[in-house]
Amino acid sequence: MSNIQLRDARYSELPRIAHVLAQAFWEDNLFGQLIHPHRNEFPDDVDLYWLRRARVNFWDNRRRWLVATDKDKNGEELIVGVAQWERLGEGGKKLERWYLDPRKISKPLSSVAMKVHALVWPNRASDPVEEDIIERSYPHFDNIWTGKRAESWYLEALAVHPEYQGRNIGRKLVQWGLERAEEEGVCASVVSAFGKDEFYTKCGFDEQYGSARQGDGNPLADIDGANIFWKWPKSSS
Repeated sequence: MSNIQLRDARYSELPRIAHVLAQAFWEDNLFGQLIHPHRNEFPDDVDLYWLRRARVNFWDNRRRWLVATDKDKNGEELIVGVAQWERLGEGGKKLERWYLDPRKISKPLSSVAMKVHALVWPNRASDPVEEDIIERSYPHFDNIWTGKRAESWYLEALAVHPEYQGRNIGRKLVQWGLERAEEEGVCASVVSAFGKDEFYTKCGFDEQYGSARQGDGNPLADIDGANIFWKWPKSSS
């Protein structure tokens, strides 16, 4: 554990990041079993699913991509964990680039490119009906982040490669966001994967409120898990 370091991710590292995400969520009831029922036949396509998402989100200045690194036997750096934190609310808007900044077009261009990429190289590991279930579900529960919950550091993704799980790497990646939230006097939030509720409460999330399954017509209604957890700053207590 002494060799584990956290730092910001680089765009060139997204393929490795996608692989860590794919492996960490391989047996997850949502990203693995539901969205990717053919993952054992086409394992590389699962990496591609995560890579396309990452290549779009990477250009959003409200998001911070963190990696946890270790050293391999040759002393080379190896990415073993990843976290994607997003600053919601007015605090997030302040992080956005100026509207005339030419780099602001990077995200929409990347989004179009990845849609074309998906047409040319479809995800054979997925169920086409369920591949976009995450995007279809957001409108049903994103109103939870309103009122006193509008300003938040939201943990959108957390993954540790299976070979490195159980070494507190995930907790270290979580702690980064909890510290940012505390510094800014806002809450931290996360949608817990099935079976991960206890992990997040042990990390310091002290309230369970809302669910990504809620809302009439939500395609996630029958998914196990997806409870939303919150960590409030000391200044609010």
